[in-house]
Amino acid sequence: MAKRLECPYENLSSCFLLQTSDYQKQFCHLYTHRLAEMRRLLTPLAKSKWDNQVPIMKLCELRGEQNVNCIIIGTIYKHQAHKPSILRDISEENQLAPQPQRKNYSEPEDKVILEDELQRVRLQGDILDGRNLATGIVCAVKGGTDSDGYLNVEEVLFLESGPQKSLALRSNAGKLVIISGLDQLQSHNYVDALNMFQYWLSGSLGNTVRAQSMVRLIVAGNSVRSTALVELPTLQVARSQANANDTVQAIAQLDTWFAAWARALHVDLMPGAFDPANFMFPQQPFHKCMFPLAGQLSSFQSVPNPYSCRLNGAHVMGTAGQNVEDLLSSTSLDSSLLALSSTLKWGHLAPTAPDTLASYPYIGSDPFIMQECPHVYFAGNCASFDTELLEDSRKESSKRTRLVCVPSFSRTQSVALIDLDTLDCREIKFSVNSE
Repeated sequence: MAKRLECPYENLSSCFLLQTSDYQKQFCHLYTHRLAEMRRLLTPLAKSKWDNQVPIMKLCELRGEQNVNCIIIGTIYKHQAHKPSILRDISEENQLAPQPQRKNYSEPEDKVILEDELQRVRLQGDILDGRNLATGIVCAVKGGTDSDGYLNVEEVLFLESGPQKSLALRSNAGKLVIISGLDQLQSHNYVDALNMFQYWLSGSLGNTVRAQSMVRLIVAGNSVRSTALVELPTLQVARSQANANDTVQAIAQLDTWFAAWARALHVDLMPGAFDPANFMFPQQPFHKCMFPLAGQLSSFQSVPNPYSCRLNGAHVMGTAGQNVEDLLSSTSLDSSLLALSSTLKWGHLAPTAPDTLASYPYIGSDPFIMQECPHVYFAGNCASFDTELLEDSRKESSKRTRLVCVPSFSRTQSVALIDLDTLDCREIKFSVNSE
């Protein structure tokens, strides 16, 4: 077994751990706090960008006046005709024509609206590409009103996440491994790839030096299954029992894998969209009793989704991919990487929560606001591997973030390997059929 580098670790995910389970509250509190907090963060940026030339106003202060140049900080709302509706779920019982199933419901005709605590206004302008915006984004808009009640947008300012701590110069900070979409229920199709991955982690493939530099493994969701469970209308009780037995067996097999991996290095396990965990964002850590073998090891822990930590000074943040998947459905963004970079630009992990992405009804906070810019920002369960080193567009800033779309292992038999020193990233394939 390869001897590992020592790597200072700090868990930063306490904000995603639920202290209460009160689901009786309305979601308006989450939007209200999001707007208030991001207005506080955006106001100095807007003043700096536009040199106090234009006043920052609220919509109620316009009072229907025309040709007023101002800055409005508000929340984007997209009126989309084909957005999922509860009417589709009850259409059969009400004898309504069912709406067609759509994977993407973004249309050029979607209306982009900006709203604050009291009012809303329709946005228009050539600079505004509503197809790539989503409901829930908070931004500062500079423009002027017209006689038709529109706000003509001249410029848009996003938070672009919070400040970032600089990385100290290090000779060997270690490497981070991220894997997602193990889909244990289908693992018989690629068990050889899993075995090869385990040998690679332990340094048994002639890679002892590289294995010594791997300091942590993050398992980014969908470990049990990677697709939704299909319920058939017949034999429902018997089929549910069979599905439950399959899930229990899959978790037992995962426990064996995780225990083996945790003997080689530290393992952080995140739940995913189709794992036996709570459905709403943020998903809470698996209970320790689900993994009796791995749970006995101090190097194994269950963490929430989203997950945030600091490894040797590098801030690592990511999700199991639900935020990216939801954005691809509600916008015209054509890749997971573009959706991931957009959330970083907007300064919010999951802007579509709770509109189309189920979320816990927070009262006094919005934990998804990016108060600190991460050095590594990942999304799991993507269709393919993709990465980019994103640098802040503002000249006075030196922020650098490595974006990583981690592929589903069940589809690609590959993982992401990230150097915490240089932020370089590469895909490592374990498919026995690949050359």
